[in-house]
Order: sequence, then structure tokens, then C-alpha cells
Amino acid sequence: MGKIQILPESIVGKIAAGEVVERPASVVKELIENSIDAGANSISVYIKKSGIAEIKVIDDGEGIASEDVLTAFQRHATSKIKDDRDLIRISSLGFRGEALYSIAQVSKIKIITQHITENTGTETYFVAGSLKWQKPAVTRGTTIEVSELFFNTPVRRKFLKSPYTEKAHIIETFQNYCLAYPEISFSLFIDDEEILNIPETDSIYKRIWQVFGVELAENLKIKTISKDDYRVELFLGDGLKGKSKVFLNRRPVKEQSIVGNICKAFQLMQPQFIVFITVPPEEADFNVHPAKTQVRFCNPQKIHQLIFRMAEAEPSSLSSAARENMVAEKPSQWEFNSVSAEQIAIFHAEPVFSREFFVLGDSIVVVKEPHGVVFLDYHAAHERVNFEKILNKNPVVVKLVFPVIVNLSSDNYIVIKENLPILHELGIEAEDFGKNSIIIRALPEFIQNGDVAGIVESIAQTLKEEISKPDLIEIKRKIAAQVACHTSLRANDKINYVEIKILLQELEKTTDPEHCPHGRPVKKYFSIDEIKKWFLR
Repeated sequence: MGKIQILPESIVGKIAAGEVVERPASVVKELIENSIDAGANSISVYIKKSGIAEIKVIDDGEGIASEDVLTAFQRHATSKIKDDRDLIRISSLGFRGEALYSIAQVSKIKIITQHITENTGTETYFVAGSLKWQKPAVTRGTTIEVSELFFNTPVRRKFLKSPYTEKAHIIETFQNYCLAYPEISFSLFIDDEEILNIPETDSIYKRIWQVFGVELAENLKIKTISKDDYRVELFLGDGLKGKSKVFLNRRPVKEQSIVGNICKAFQLMQPQFIVFITVPPEEADFNVHPAKTQVRFCNPQKIHQLIFRMAEAEPSSLSSAARENMVAEKPSQWEFNSVSAEQIAIFHAEPVFSREFFVLGDSIVVVKEPHGVVFLDYHAAHERVNFEKILNKNPVVVKLVFPVIVNLSSDNYIVIKENLPILHELGIEAEDFGKNSIIIRALPEFIQNGDVAGIVESIAQTLKEEISKPDLIEIKRKIAAQVACHTSLRANDKINYVEIKILLQELEKTTDPEHCPHGRPVKKYFSIDEIKKWFLR
């Protein structure tokens, strides 16, 4: 008997599901796309237990004809593609015919649907892709309930991240389609709590306002450029710092070349934009991966040229905050500083170091010692000092006279709300304030004047990276490193000799004065004898 054999359908189905259904958010994505393609004006999503227990999507689209329901759950079943000419001019979201088939293979799924031309619809139930029953039903549009996701593929469930991370992915996926389709109303409920309820509107800008809030929307810079059938619409703002969302023909895609070119064209230190790109359907190939999040362009250079022309035409398009973040490297300019003996004597009667030092570049200082020099990265050194203060079991906590309200994105709000005890362990006394916000009533002394909102956002991002059974000690270390980074001296901050001296003294008291919390070197000492060897003396 030969070694090569045809795989059974049950295994083929699980392999296909592995490509399409990576996590609960993948199911949400595919079902929302189906609803949009069905012409829905309203889409509601209900989630239970991070999507593992249940994902339900209800729409008021055209529905599925009774005779087509079973066919819709077959592999490569689609109403969008008739021949190979359609494949090179894709205008719909779902065209591969794998979504319902793949989801059904790894879950229990029920569909209730009725086509707009029929008087009676159908209710159908599948388990692991096998039909269990079908009966008549009367409804409007389509309701799909996916329960016990990955019940028959425990390994896939094992590799899911923590519940709040999976919720965050669901919220982000949901938000992407809200942004791309402002003419559709969307609502999202997680564990019976309303997370988002967004009515239809007539512009992308208004939809950004609905999703991210008025404060962020009012500070956006909007730039558009078009040529032939190509169009780029860019929403740029400091409130989006660290975020980039790329939509191509209204489909959210992962396209790092576009992200990189926008950052380069507008001289951004980090992504902070939402961009909508429109190209002729035949100029983009989404048939690259089953998840349809990757794309190939026939003429990528044309898009890149439009981005750079848009930046050149509008040099003032950056927000003031973005311009302040720009760093022009001028290594030839060194700044020399010195302080008087009287200034040093205020802190210590006997100065340990010479008064002479100079700033090299944007974050390195060179300090003269009796028998050599120390090159110090003062940002990294301050990080190490603050990092160990944060991990101190008894940090000095200051009650705020005026509590701080921090508004968060929906995904980060879910994460923070479910992990308030971890914030308390870090000395951050916070409570849920509702409507995607928390209220902070106390902070560790050394971060009370820091970027509190940025610190909380960083904590959320760190928590989202953890797996379902997180190591709380390691989480605290990662969070402490992020908070230390936010509260430490920054590149280009002014620093005097007294501050350097105190920083070096505090650094020597830490458990690892040679490295920052991320493992990077903090300082480098060169003795006079070593320096002489450079010159063969």
C-alpha cells in the first residue's frame, strides 16, 4: 500500500478552519463581512466569555434563500464569484467561500435566516460541520449563533491569549468595520454589557468621532489626495499615537509598506493615523491569504507617490505635538554645561565628581571622573531607578486633590477594568468610571506629574500581550518597565550637573546599575589608562 493518501474531510475542514479562524475575533470579522455583503443597514454583535461560549451576529440584510442555506456551509461556496474574471475584480468582502464552512468545522453553529423574497425562512443547526436539524422559521435578515468555539480542537483553544486580550481583539475588529462603513449602524454587547452603540452617519470623520470621541476627532488633521481612480484620505492626530489603521477599498488590511511610507513622509516618530485608500478593484489582489488581511498591488508605487505628494503639498499638516516629536539629528552640536561649587554645596558638602560634563547627542552625557570618564544614557539610567521604585512593595502613594479621569479606547477599557487589582498593586488607585473611562484617585509619588493617560494605555497594551494563565509577577515587571519609561527623563530633556550626580548615586543603589529594565546598557566607563592605549601611549 502506498504512503500517500487523501486526507479525510474532517481533517481537511480543521486545516481550513485553522487558516481562517485564528481566534474569536476572526469569527466576528467573517460574520460582519457577510452581513455587510448582504446589504445590512444594522448589525448587532453579542459576545459571551470572550467569544468562546458564544458569538451572535444579527443583521437586517437580504437573508439567505432556503434552498441555499445548506450549500452556504459547503467549502468554497460563494455567491460573489462566477468565473475567473470576477476573481481579478473583487468588490465584495467575502468571496473565497470558506468562512461559514471553516467556522462550522470548529464550533456548534445555528443560523436563522429568511430571504427578502420569501415568506418563510429556515433555522439550521450544525455541530462540527455536520447537519443536526433544519426547520422552518420566520425572521428578518440573518442571525448566526456560534457556540463552544474550538470545542473539538483543544490545542487551538489552549493557545488563545487571556480573556481580556481576546475581548480587545474583538473590539478592535468591530471598530474597524464601524470606521469603514459609517452608513451602517453597529452595536456590540459583551457579557450583557453594551460596549458600543453607534448609529449610522454620513461621513468617515463623524464615524471617527463616534468611535474614538469628540476630543480626538477635533484634533485630527484631514488630508486627501487623488489621481485617476486612486484616492488617499488620511486622518492624522497625536491622539492616535502608536496606532495605525489602513483600509484599502474599505477593507482593513495589514500593509507595513504603507505605514512606513506615511511615517516617513510626515516624519512621524511612531504611527498615529487612520488612512483610507481607494484603488480600482482590478488593481488590488486580496486573494493572498484565507483571512484576506493581506493584499498585493499592481502599482504600489502610485500609492506611495500620492502619500509623499500629500505631505509635500501640506507641510503644515502635522499637529503641533507631532512637530515637537520630530528630532533632527545634529551630532556636530554638543552642548556644554557647568555649575558652580556653590550650587553643588547646596546638596552635598563634598562633591564626588568634577563639575565638568557635556551632553553628547540627545540623551548621552559624558561626566569627568578623577581617573577617567563615564558615558551615561540618562534616560536608561532614570528608567532603572524608577523601575525599582515601582516594584517597591511599599511605594509612597499620594492622594490626588483632583482625581484624574482617563478616557480609553473600548478595547483598552475592557482590559483595564478587569485588571484594576494589578493597578492597585502598582500604587495606582483607580475605579471604573463607566463609558470607557476610569477615575484615578491616587498615584505613586514619583509619577503623579507624569503622563497618566499614556501610562494607563501602556499598562493595557502590556496586559493584552499575556496568555490565558499570566504570570502576575512577570506582568508587574513588564508594567513597571513601561511605567518607568513614561516617567523618566526623555531624550533632549535639559539636565544639569547636580541632577546627574544624584541620578548616578541613586543608580548605584539599584540591583542592576548597569542595565535598564529592558536590558540595554546604562553606562560605560573608560579609564585614563584605557584612553591612552587608544593613542598607543
